Amino acid sequence: MNIKLLGLLGAAVLFAGCTKTAEVKTPVNMKAKNYAEALRSADKSCNVDEDCTSVNKGCCMCAGKEAVNKEAAAALQPFFVKECDRAACTLQMCYVDIETSCQNGSCVGTPKPYKNYFVK
Repeated sequence: MNIKLLGLLGAAVLFAGCTKTAEVKTPVNMKAKNYAEALRSADKSCNVDEDCTSVNKGCCMCAGKEAVNKEAAAALQPFFVKECDRAACTLQMCYVDIETSCQNGSCVGTPKPYKNYFVK
């Protein structure tokens, strides 16, 4: 009986040693304490311009925008909703939109030209 138990334990150790935990890279740190921390950890990698989008830097519209990977933007959404659902923001017009693009494998944002805010 001891030989069977020893063989079973040996097989378990061998099996455990052969299995490798796959490291899954998430687009943001899911353990972040708040939206700002999650945003700082957001993935900005890209291959084409379509991989990039912009997200709010804070709860209010005039806080600005940040260029991130689209998967990171989706992962940031629950943080934003949780933190900003009841945020009190002043109603004001600000010009903080950005145009996103992929440059050297990283999402970047450039300020949207002022003239593009108005309908012609």
